[in-house]
Amino acid sequence: MEAGSQGSARLKSSYRYDDLDVLTLLLAGELDAGTALVVVRAVTFALAKRPMALVLDLTGLTELSDAGIHVLRAAQDRAAAEGVVLRLLAHPSGAAGRRLAETGMTGVFDIYPDRTAVRVETDRIAFLRRMKRRLDAG
Repeated sequence: MEAGSQGSARLKSSYRYDDLDVLTLLLAGELDAGTALVVVRAVTFALAKRPMALVLDLTGLTELSDAGIHVLRAAQDRAAAEGVVLRLLAHPSGAAGRRLAETGMTGVFDIYPDRTAVRVETDRIAFLRRMKRRLDAG
């Protein structure tokens, strides 16, 4: 479900709820020092919705600079502080996937190559959380 969009001339962001617990933030364009504020605002908005997981879809990025990677790390830290799982969707052959690999960030982020892989992992985590709640309750 497409829920909204915002951005600048060089970076657009939009978001959708994949279900009640997962919010996907789609980024398209150039993520660099000049557009970082778009991501900061979008992540702040997304986290205020209190999703179980926040997926940053980077498949639409044409550029990812060092400043952009710094913003992604800050988003990861902020999400963790709020108890929200952050995942990146970045195909290995795409601009973001290549840049994350070049900079050694593939070991820092939870990166998935496609929506199906993200969905399977999110469903697994949701299942484990439900089971834990049931065990704790009874």
